Parts: sequence; structure tokens; C-alpha cells
Amino acid sequence: MSEQDRKVEMTRHAGELNEHQKTRLRITCQYIDKLLSDIADILHAATSPSPFPRYIVDISPAQIRVLEDYIRRFRTQLVRTIAWQGMKPEPPDIPATRAVLTNLAFVDIAVEELKPNYMRGSGTVPEDAIDELNGAVHELRSLITGMERYLKQELTTDLEKRLQRLEKAGLEINLLRLIEQIVTRNGLVEFRPRIDTLAARLEDDSFELALFGRVSSGKSSMLNALLGTDVLPVGINPITAVPTKLRYGPEIRAAVAFGDGRSEAVSIQELSRLVTEQGNPGNLKNVVRALVEVPSHRLKQGVLLVDTPGLGSLATRGAAETLAYLPSCDLALLLIDAGTTLSDEDIGTLRLFYEAGIPALVLLSKADLLAEGDLHRAISYIQEHVKRALNLDVTVHPVSAVPRYSILLDQFFERELLPRFDHARALRESSVARKIGSLREAVIAAMESSLRREKTSAPQTMENVSELETRLRVITGEVGEQRTVLDHAFRRFAESPDLAIDAVVQQAVHWALATSTSQIPSLQLSEWIHDVTDKAVQQPIGKFKAVGHHAVASLQAIAKEMGRNDAPSPDDFDLLLRDLPRFELANLPETIGLSRWSMLGEGVLRSRIRSRLQENIGQHLREQLHLYGLALSQWAEQVVRKLEMLVNSYADAYRVQLDRVRGVSSKVADSRQLEADLELLLSGGSNNAATLIEAQRT
Repeated sequence: MSEQDRKVEMTRHAGELNEHQKTRLRITCQYIDKLLSDIADILHAATSPSPFPRYIVDISPAQIRVLEDYIRRFRTQLVRTIAWQGMKPEPPDIPATRAVLTNLAFVDIAVEELKPNYMRGSGTVPEDAIDELNGAVHELRSLITGMERYLKQELTTDLEKRLQRLEKAGLEINLLRLIEQIVTRNGLVEFRPRIDTLAARLEDDSFELALFGRVSSGKSSMLNALLGTDVLPVGINPITAVPTKLRYGPEIRAAVAFGDGRSEAVSIQELSRLVTEQGNPGNLKNVVRALVEVPSHRLKQGVLLVDTPGLGSLATRGAAETLAYLPSCDLALLLIDAGTTLSDEDIGTLRLFYEAGIPALVLLSKADLLAEGDLHRAISYIQEHVKRALNLDVTVHPVSAVPRYSILLDQFFERELLPRFDHARALRESSVARKIGSLREAVIAAMESSLRREKTSAPQTMENVSELETRLRVITGEVGEQRTVLDHAFRRFAESPDLAIDAVVQQAVHWALATSTSQIPSLQLSEWIHDVTDKAVQQPIGKFKAVGHHAVASLQAIAKEMGRNDAPSPDDFDLLLRDLPRFELANLPETIGLSRWSMLGEGVLRSRIRSRLQENIGQHLREQLHLYGLALSQWAEQVVRKLEMLVNSYADAYRVQLDRVRGVSSKVADSRQLEADLELLLSGGSNNAATLIEAQRT
């Protein structure tokens, strides 16, 4: 560092960029503003009365107002971005869908070049400025995403029509519809993502119920009997490590997805061949998912049933896949075969359910095999054993798939499952109703603030406003960077098959020396490969979960300081984490005969095992890890995008309130219209929202 640079560093305030970086920041923001001006020109040209229009008028006046609201928010954010470095905008000197998206792409490129790794071309970026600089980038990018999402989705899938469909389905959403209309009329664009999220939560009314149990415990037979169909294969052969989901459909249809990304519709007969050990030994065809639609009235309420692989399967991967499914289910049913005894594996599985916080019920399947007295003794034995092992009081429900004992299954469904489905739906609707109420209060506060230019419950000092803005910027940056963090982690993992083999070799050597065995079975090698893969994947996912929960907790704290009661909950984040791709080998490794290698020392044993693994599975493992890495990267792209939407749907509303406190928010609506709509919301609780909506129409 030169003497001049040292002097500059000594006088620099914490988080302050150097003069070259400030210039670049200001020029980049000016360039973004020019691109936004071009977008505004396109919107006005699209509605021009010119006889020679350049653009097809495919955007309504109301939709143009929404896009202009996004542009207003973007410009406010640009001012905040340069104000962070003590700069002000220079005086202005420069007074549909596809064209706007094209300009947004250029805006996105410009925003990307503000990231620290690009800014370093103008000098070393101070460490204490990196987080906020990343945050500023992702704040701007969230607005790009919002505009793009509106253009790509809401213009073709009208939010108002979606709300109408939900209302026709019997849901009480009059208040949400009223809020959507008022938000659109008054340019409160920051609340649109929240409305969309609430609508999506109501649209997704599925409740996943998964059946677990040892091989031949009767899971598939019970599901078939429950639904009055024979779509699932039954028999002594375990199904492969592929959870098979059943949902409602007007007719029986089946589809499977493969590890290479292909999805195929298949017949029920073909499904049987693909998901059974007999038809697809070792899952050589690399099936990763199976879905069956069944016209059963018991699935019409949004119930999704899942037949999991058998615990204790000879294909040991089945047990691992079964337990890997745990985070995705809402209710677990553990089947215990009445013809066998309670095992340590059953106890261990039940322990996993409770440790994972998943509600579970215990079923005694094949109850028709036992006389009444024996049945009572079997139930008592299971209850006592579980009490001793886990200190849990469980109710054991006897069931049978035999037609003449169908009353047992019918009673179980009516008395135990239906109330839980109804309760889950009621909880979901109650949760959404609370969030709609919080949204109503937040919109009222925003409208009152717009009219008064202040809000009594908001922070009163400019220092506090700046501090809250900084915290919001850091949260946004941390979440936004997860896309790159996860992608790099998954790609490194996918392109490092040698590290996976080394880890498997390590386990194989310890196992061989401890057991003095003459060979390492194929299934044991497969299990080690999957274990190594799972551990490698769970490490970055664990860090991502920590970031997500920290972001939610931070938003809750900020909302409290701002006097707001609208904030995300940890459950909102946890709901995003379903459907993590699972690794599956299409071909099992060959059994490795050890001969007398162990007698030659651990080094020779290690070398021989590694050599044999490389020969028989190395290339295949490399290909499968590559495919799995791509699947994980796609999953990460989706789940980070959902988390960004969740965070920004709240953070953006907080920023708007902070802008209004500072008096920098632009006029967003006619004051008389704003006052009229405010009165509607103040007097329009959930009871008379429908009347108010109808009044607005007329």
C-alpha cells in the first residue's frame, strides 16, 4: 500500500469506499436510472395514440401502473444506495412486455457489476463494506425479480382471478381480494409479493401422510385397501428406494422420473416393474420418483399418501431412503406386522419421528391374523415396550387389508385421519387468516403514513432509520449470496468423485480389519457411497438452513423495533425445504473379494480396495455425481429464489415505511383515492369485505 493510500485509509470512515469506487457506484446507479427511463418510455409508447405504433399494446393501463410503481421503488433504492456513501443524485439531464424484460436484463448486468469481486477492479474493497455492498446488489436485484415475475407470471395468471378461484373453492378470502384491489389502485407495489405468497399457500392444500414399516409389513396392501384400488404392487419383494406418491386424479395415471432428468407416463403394470426389487433389482433403471393419480374420494381433500421403501430391506438402500424422506411428511404412520414381533428397528424409527418433530401413529397391520385376546395382548406389549424404550405413550390401532375386516380400516380413517386432515387444513387457513390480518394492518399503516408523511409507531430518529436500513441490506445480501454459495458447494462436490471414493475406502478398510471378512458385499459398498454422499450434501444445506433461520429471526426483530406485527415465521422458511433431490446409483458396485490383502498391511489393503472401486464403479460414480450435482444446483436455485421472495416480501415493505419516515417516498396515489380506500380497509374487516368489493365494482 502506497503512502497516499495509507493516508486515505487513516481518514476513511468505517464502510466507506474510496473515491474511484464512489464514482463507479454513482455512475452505475445513473446508468441504471437511464435504463429505467427507457422502460418508462416503452410503457408510454405502448399506449400511444400514434397511428404507427412500434409496440403491440399487450399491457393494460392498470398493469402499466404496477410496473411504474416498481420503477419508482427502484429509483428510491438507487438513492439509498448512493446515500449510504454520503452522495446525492446529480440533477436530472434526461427528461410491452418483451422490451421491458430486455432492458431489465441490462439492468441486471449493471447491478451484477456492483458486486465486490467486480468493484475490486477500482481498488481494494474494504472488508467492512463487503456485506453491505452485497446487500445493496441484492436489494436492487430483488426489484428486478419482482418486475420480471410480474411480467412473466401475473400478466398471464391474473392474481385477481386466482383469488376468485380460491373464493369459489369455499375459502374466506374476501379481505385478501379487497387488499389486492387497494394495493393495485394506490401503487403499494411492495405488498404484491406478500399477497401472491398467501394465495400460493392457500392453493397448495396438500397434506402428506407417509407409511413406514419393515418389508412385508403390509404398507402397499393397506394403501390399496384404503383407496379401494390395486395400483400399488404387493408381495414379498421389497420395493426399491423410491417413495411412491398417490394423489387425487379423475382417472388412474402413473408417471416416474429418472436420475437423468427424464419423466415418463407409464402404465400401472410398468410402474410395478419399475418400483419393485423383482422388476428393477438394485434400481438399475435409476428411478428417483413415482407418482400415481387415483380417483379416490379419500384423496379429494388434498391428501397425499406416500408408500415408502421398506425398513430392513435386503436392499439396504431402501431403509436409508425411507428415513431420508422424513423431512417431507406431515404425518407418519408406522406399521408393525401382527405376525411378527416389535423390533429394535421399529423402536428406532419411532424415535426418529419424535426427534424430527413429526407426528406419528402406530398401526398393527394384518390384525385379522390374531384372535381377539391375542390382539389385545399384542397391542399391550407394543405400548409397554415403547413406554420403556422411549418413555412415550402411544395408541396402537389394529388394521387389516382383508375385505371382511375393512371396518377396522374405515374406522381408523374416519376417527384418526380425517380429523387430522381437517385440523391441518384449519391450521393452515387460520395461519393464512392471521397473516392476512397482519397484511391489512401493514397496508393501513402504509396508507396512513403516505397521507401524514409520518407514522407514530415508526422509528423517530434518522440514526435509527439508517441502522435498520443497514440491517435489512445485510440480511438481503446474506440470503442472496446463498445461490452462489450452494451452487459452488454442490458443483465442487459433484466434480470430486475421488474424494467420495477415498471416504468409502476409509470405511471399507476399518470394516475389513474389524470383521476379518473375506469380501465386502456390493450392498455394503453401495450403502457407504450413499452415506458419504448424504453427509457431503448435508453440510452446505445445514449452513443454508442456519442463514434462512437467521434471516427470519432478524426480520422479526426489525419488525418489532418498527412497531409492526407482520413478520415471517420459521415455519414459512421450513416449508421451502421440501423435495431435496436424492442420490441414487443406477448400477451397484461389484463385491470386492479381499483374498489375503489384510495380511499385507493396512496400506496394501487400502490401495487394493481403492483400485478395485475405481475399476468397477469409478466412471459410473463420476457420471452419477455429475448428474446429482446438476439436480442439487437446480434445487438450490429454486429454494434460494423462494427464500429471497419470502425475505423481500417483508423487507421491501419495511424499507418503504422507512422511506416515508425520512420523507423521501414519492407520491403514489391521488390523496382522495387514498383516503377513500383507507376508509374501506379501516371499516372493512373480514365480515363485510365482500360487500365492499361489490360496492367498488358498482
